[in-house]
Amino acid sequence: MIIPTQNYIKCYENILDPEVCKKIVEEDSHNFEDALTLDGIKSSQRRCYRKIIDKKFDPLIFEGAGKILQLYLKEFKNLSFGLSCEDTGYDHLLYKGKEKGEYKEHVDHFDLHPRILSCSIILNDEYDGGDFSFFEGGYVVTKKTGSAVVFPSNFCFPHSVTPVTNGDRHAIVTWFH
Repeated sequence: MIIPTQNYIKCYENILDPEVCKKIVEEDSHNFEDALTLDGIKSSQRRCYRKIIDKKFDPLIFEGAGKILQLYLKEFKNLSFGLSCEDTGYDHLLYKGKEKGEYKEHVDHFDLHPRILSCSIILNDEYDGGDFSFFEGGYVVTKKTGSAVVFPSNFCFPHSVTPVTNGDRHAIVTWFH
């Protein structure tokens, strides 16, 4: 049986409680830095800001990441991480509408940072644009506060965040390796 590539992109709702998401957006929205591309440079390819999430939110996000991983592994039983599986920590990303924040199409895996699964948790949905899309816009993720999108990090899953046109987009990203 052939499984369409798109079937490996999963959206899981209710990973984080919307009130927790709201609290993260309100309390963790300071001291952002320019987000760099994977090769460590500031580029028009990626127009957003990042910061490592405040440690007080780590346990809640860790629990959510565990749920995501369990759901994904339940569906894709052949997925293997080898002897161990860990995430890379949690980055809070901010895409500002007034700056048309975006991340042009890219993949998440490269030699210096091998990643198996990519994960993005949506912290808010009160913005326009900022769509998480795959395959040059061929598949667009429905945004919903507290939901997560998870997918293989490899070259078969090029994705982007389209320009935010109104409001600000907040998300948490992590990768499993």
